[in-house]
Amino acid sequence: MNAAVENRPVDGSQVGFSRDSEEFRTSSHRLAQFARSFDDVNPKHLAGAFAPPVFAHIPVMQSMMEVLGKVAAGFVMHGEHDFVFHRTITPGQRLFTVSTLRGIRGTRAGLTFIVRSETALHDGTPVCTQYSTCLLRGAASDILHGEAVPARPAVPRTEATSDTYGLAPDQTRRYGDAARDYSPYTMDPAAAAKLGFAAPLVHGMLTLCYAGRAIVDGACGGEVARLRRLGCRFAHPLLLTPGQTVTVRRWAGEGGLVGFEAADQDGNLVIKNGYAEVSA
Repeated sequence: MNAAVENRPVDGSQVGFSRDSEEFRTSSHRLAQFARSFDDVNPKHLAGAFAPPVFAHIPVMQSMMEVLGKVAAGFVMHGEHDFVFHRTITPGQRLFTVSTLRGIRGTRAGLTFIVRSETALHDGTPVCTQYSTCLLRGAASDILHGEAVPARPAVPRTEATSDTYGLAPDQTRRYGDAARDYSPYTMDPAAAAKLGFAAPLVHGMLTLCYAGRAIVDGACGGEVARLRRLGCRFAHPLLLTPGQTVTVRRWAGEGGLVGFEAADQDGNLVIKNGYAEVSA
């Protein structure tokens, strides 16, 4: 079955399309700025000695968006994300990324696009593998091209620990400066309203930053190098409304697995099916 999305025909021929990134150089200033953008308190992150886990998405954004631009011109929602960490990002690294469209899936809500991004050092040493699953809302479809995402661990629910983080009125602006992501609907109420949102939309990756903060500080003893994998489903928009909070609930599984979810101040689950793998 073929489909047309924003005048871009989707017939499976786009699967395998790749884009290389420009060189991305890390610095302690850039890493520390990112940590401050979501009010991280980890001293090693604030000093710019190690990157918080979600920083790994920043070198990927350019090539990932170019791949998505091959198949979608409309507003694309970030549906799921999966990080597999091979080494920690530190200052002075030269990072290169290749992003590839690996699959297209039709759903009741529209089309999902699966993009795999491989980030490595200048000498080819792997740094991080990421799978981004993005949704372009539209008519229901049964399209099935390319690969599905890798299997994600399910962590049975046990007794949970909660951490609540408050969002400041300028939170998305600060994150936008740190990530160089100035999507208008994350900062401008009028732009958000055009998309049907009552307030600016908090970046999905900013939302995941809070979960990553809870996992690193609570399950990794503050050592980001112990985090081997981090992923989730973005289940509900998080809006930058007055007094907004994110409450992250995490629970321990077997073999170093940690499950988590996150809710906004009204109890809406903004993150579901969260999982992390922590080394000893």
